[in-house]
Amino acid sequence: MRCSCLLPGLIAFGLLLAAPGALASFEGHEDPRIRELWLEGLRLEHRDQLLESSGRYERIAEALPASAIIRWRLARNFWRYAEGLAWDDKRTRLHFFAIATRWADDAISVDDRCGECMFWKAASLGRLATTRGVVRAAGSASTIAELIERGIELKPTHADGPRNVTLANLYYAGAAFYRVVPDWWWLKMVIGVRGDNHRALEYIDRAIEISGDRVDYQVERGAVLLCIGTEEGDPERVEQGRAVLRDAITIEDFQHTDSFDREHAGILIEDPPKACGYSRDGWVELAEAAHR
Repeated sequence: MRCSCLLPGLIAFGLLLAAPGALASFEGHEDPRIRELWLEGLRLEHRDQLLESSGRYERIAEALPASAIIRWRLARNFWRYAEGLAWDDKRTRLHFFAIATRWADDAISVDDRCGECMFWKAASLGRLATTRGVVRAAGSASTIAELIERGIELKPTHADGPRNVTLANLYYAGAAFYRVVPDWWWLKMVIGVRGDNHRALEYIDRAIEISGDRVDYQVERGAVLLCIGTEEGDPERVEQGRAVLRDAITIEDFQHTDSFDREHAGILIEDPPKACGYSRDGWVELAEAAHR
């Protein structure tokens, strides 16, 4: 049963409209079968019939083994489908996030300079971790960090309108990652990465510079400020975070997970110490994560 609050994907990175550039990807292809499959897949995707859309895209991927674009779009479709499932159906969600990860891997194998591919693998691995309720694998955390940083370095240009830009989503993902991972010096020695709340704040600010009018981005910024404030004993930061979260609650819906994010914003306003471990699935067990 699909969760009524849902949307998107994303890692709330729901995609509601296709940009002209996306339409141009295969609509001019010399093979009429590819053109037909592409347009059918897009129509189904925009109706949120994501598995049916993926069936069309998979046929294109089989016909075009050198296309990274169709592969990251498949990763996105499966990620969005998993994100739209009921939150308590963890087994099914994990299954489809794993499929998304495999398609993103395939896309990177085709084009290792594809920023969109880096993003969708990072997003898929990240949701595998938060769906489990813990950042379990040291190797996974290090890989996510590398994918985010590489994706940002590549500066992907894909956008589904001004409120859904891949580069902004990368910064958003980076902010959530560096907030949730513990900031322990020995953790970097062991797994090559540690948390960094101030980097998280820099990243979410960059995301908001690109796409400011999004509930999820503003909730993330509020969470980062609360996390900094509680960990550093800075009540001014805590109040800044609460103010951002109050404003986030008033933003117009963009994704169907926005209502869910608003609910969490209210929880964080009342209980700021929860902010450091906050994820859309609940609260990540940071201490357990550090010893996995």
